[in-house]
Amino acid sequence: MNEGDIYREWEAPPAWRHAVSCCWEQCVVADRHQRVVPDGHADLLCHDSGVIEVVGLADHVAVPLLPQGTRIRGIRLRPEAVAAAFATNASELANLTVAAEDVLGARRVRQLTDGRAIDTWLRSIEPDERTANAVHLLATRPVTDTADELGITIRQLRRVLAANIGLTPKSFQRVLRLQRFLASAERSRTGLAAAAADAGYADQPHLTREVVDLTGTTPARLLEERRQVP
Repeated sequence: MNEGDIYREWEAPPAWRHAVSCCWEQCVVADRHQRVVPDGHADLLCHDSGVIEVVGLADHVAVPLLPQGTRIRGIRLRPEAVAAAFATNASELANLTVAAEDVLGARRVRQLTDGRAIDTWLRSIEPDERTANAVHLLATRPVTDTADELGITIRQLRRVLAANIGLTPKSFQRVLRLQRFLASAERSRTGLAAAAADAGYADQPHLTREVVDLTGTTPARLLEERRQVP
């Protein structure tokens, strides 16, 4: 990041935590391209200009240009809350950043410029319980075991996740594994091989293939970029 750029996260209020993972803000002092890697969440982006955008779950990297002076406040939604929050099939938002008006309607978006309206909206979101259970299980269980635990077929699980979070079970697990790798590497700094093993990659070449495919760069370069974030 450029010197003077700001990025920070904080916990969501307790009344939002059933649907919101965290809140965040970013300020950019000079034009820059930002690598946005898949993290297993959706976001509501509130720009200082008044523009509000919706970002769906992703399994591909995005590298948007952030112009000088960009200021964004974000609300990071839990994956199981996406379809309920936006009243849409979440697969229609996957790997996209779209104007909030196109998802929520112009009237609702005008209301969301008021913090009280955002509070009311977030409190009202009711994530699908079966999807929430699937998201929890997929973090540690194979797809087959997850479907069995939920009492549904793998095909049904695929449809449930595509509709409610926007990704298939396998794609979602790839994103979760990437995030486990990043957390392990940044926490322990014990080297790529150890972090790859901790995250569940078969070996370091497997790690490299997956990270390049999901983020567009190598593991070492990705970690170096993230160390530059204040």
